[in-house]
Order: sequence, then structure tokens, then C-alpha cells
Amino acid sequence: MKHRRRWLLVLAPLLLTGCGGLGGSATTGASPSSGAAGAGAGGGNSWLVVERGSPTPSPTPSSGIPPYPTPAATGFLPLKTPQPTTPTPTCAPDTVHFSRVGALAVTPGTTSATASWYNVGGYNLVEYRLTAISHDLKVGNQRDIGWIRIKPRTACGPMTATIRNLDRKTGYVFSLDAVVTRRSGDGTHAGTLLRSHVIYTR
Repeated sequence: MKHRRRWLLVLAPLLLTGCGGLGGSATTGASPSSGAAGAGAGGGNSWLVVERGSPTPSPTPSSGIPPYPTPAATGFLPLKTPQPTTPTPTCAPDTVHFSRVGALAVTPGTTSATASWYNVGGYNLVEYRLTAISHDLKVGNQRDIGWIRIKPRTACGPMTATIRNLDRKTGYVFSLDAVVTRRSGDGTHAGTLLRSHVIYTR
């Protein structure tokens, strides 16, 4: 009876641990990576290993140019285009343009005034017309100075014209029109090219 108790004490650990307690057995205790809880449907490892990333700076243009163009002030009024004041061998006649009214230079006299401008020429230029409009209002009808007609000379050169029969010590605005043939070839067209500010006779 004593010998049986000794054998039970010796065999009890083996019975509790099963075959894994034997040194030569191929089966070992379960581990987190290979135990029953971590085994996948196919018997492989179902644990996912995730590595924490690190933030990276935003990309910048490699050309050194800002991502947006720098705004520049352009204004709303067209820039003045300088015109030559003396004839040059390389100047070519240009078509008369009525897109804007330029400044007319006027030298006043006692009862007359002389206007000066640059003749651009052009194949369709017929003539120039010069007039003066009084700015000294009077009771009743205003005196009509009328137009003087000037035939164009050589293109790319200065021109002058004198308008007479003006009143003394009177303010006038002088206006220069150009008459051109229509591009369709049907008749002519007139428009204001140059105009002065109020100029007083002496």
C-alpha cells in the first residue's frame, strides 16, 4: 500500500502534464504566435504586425517659382504710344485709328490759331478737317466757325493748319477730324482724332 502511494506521487505530475512533460516529445506549450488562439483557419500565423509611420513635410515646387503668380498692377487706362515727331526713312504709313482721341497742340493768336499734329498717312486717308468751338456762351445762337479742309501731305511727317476769323480773348476748343474711305469701298467715314483743351485767343 505504501509502494502504491509512492508510484502515484511519482506519476501524478506526468498524468497532469500529459505527453508534453516527456523530454523527447515534439509537442510543447502554446505560445502567442503559434497557440490555438493565434492560429488561422489554415493553421498559419494570423497576427498582424503594424509599424508606426512618421510624418513627412508637404512637397514644394522644385523650380523655385511660387505656386501662384504674383499679381502686378496693370491699370485700366491704355498706355500712351509715342509717335515720331520728325520724318524718318524707316517710317511706313499707318492706317488712321479712331479708337481714342489724342491731344491737339494749338498756338493761339489774336483772331486766329495754328494747330500742329503728326500725319500718319494711310492708304485710305482722304483729308483732315479742323474746327474751333467757342466756350464763351452767349445769349442766342452761337457763332459757327465752320471747318477748314486740309489735304494730307507726305506720310510720317508733321502738319500744321491755321484757322482764322476767331473772336479776341475768347476760349475755344479745337478739334481735328480725319476723313477716310470705308474698307468696303462704299463712301467715306469721318471721326475725331485730336482735340485740345480750352485755349484763349489774345
